[in-house]
Amino acid sequence: MSNETKRPVILCVGSDKRQVFAARGLTRLGRVYCCGTDDSADGSIMLGRLSDMPEKAELLLLPVPCNTKLRIPSSAGAIDCRELADHLEEGALVAGGMMNGEMLSFFSERGFAAEDYFKREDLVLRNCIPTAEGALEIALRELDVTVSGLSTLIVGWGRVAKACAKLFAAVGAKTAVAARSSSALAEAAAAGHKVFPLGKLSENAAGFPLIINTVPAKVITAEVIGCVSSDCLIIDLASKPGGTDFDTCERLGIRYVHALGLPGKCSPKTAGGIIADTVIQIFRERSDSNVT
Repeated sequence: MSNETKRPVILCVGSDKRQVFAARGLTRLGRVYCCGTDDSADGSIMLGRLSDMPEKAELLLLPVPCNTKLRIPSSAGAIDCRELADHLEEGALVAGGMMNGEMLSFFSERGFAAEDYFKREDLVLRNCIPTAEGALEIALRELDVTVSGLSTLIVGWGRVAKACAKLFAAVGAKTAVAARSSSALAEAAAAGHKVFPLGKLSENAAGFPLIINTVPAKVITAEVIGCVSSDCLIIDLASKPGGTDFDTCERLGIRYVHALGLPGKCSPKTAGGIIADTVIQIFRERSDSNVT
C-alpha cells in the first residue's frame, strides 16, 4: 500500500473565507475533499455534490461559526449534518468552530469525536492578533483623524484586550485600560497604559474619541454612552450580544461597530492557517491517544 493511500481522508465543507485556506493547510495532513466551499483549495479535490465523495472521511472540518442547528451554510446551499454523517468513518473526528450544543450532541451520539476548535487555547491566543489588526483597520477607516496620538480606551484586560492595547500603543495611540480587578489594572499599568477601574467608566469616558470594548457583558451602558463625546467611535469586539447598549447609541447618534469574526473578514488566509494548524494538532493528539 502506498504512503498516499495511508494518508487520512479529510472532508471540508461550508462557506467561509477561512475554510478555503484551512483546507489548503490540511493537505499537509491528508487527502482533502472540499464541498460547498467558496473556492477550491490548492492541493484539494473539489466536489460538485456531497454524493460525489468517493470514500469516507476520518476528519470532517466544519466552518465557524457552527451555531445554526444542524445545517451548514455552503456555496452550494445548506448541507444537512445527517447527510454529512453518512460520509464519515466510524469514530471520525468532527471539528467545527463555536459548535452549538445540538451539533456537538448530534455527532457525539453517533459515535464521532466532536470537538470545537475555537475552545483551544492555542487558537484563541493566535487569533488575538488578527482581531486586534481588524479593530485597527476599522478605526483607520471610520475615523477622520490619525490613530497616532489619539486617546484610546480599551475596556477589559483579557487576551484580545491585551493584543489591542499593544497594537494601538505601537502605532502611537495614547492608550488607557479600564478593567475590573486590581491585578489586571496593575498588569496594564506595568505595560505602560493609563488605567482606571471599570466602575469609573462613566466618569472617564468623555476623554476618549475611541473606545474598544472586549468584555462580553453590558459594560458600555446607557449611562456611559451618555457621557461620551459626540464624535466618539465605539468598536465592540465582544461576542453576541456584545457589551454595548447599541439602542442607546442609535438614539443618541453615537457611532459604533459591532465587529464580529474579524480574523475571517480581515485576515482569512492567516485565520484559516491557524484553524488548520489547530485541527492537525487535535487529530494527531487523538491518533496518539488511540495507539495501544
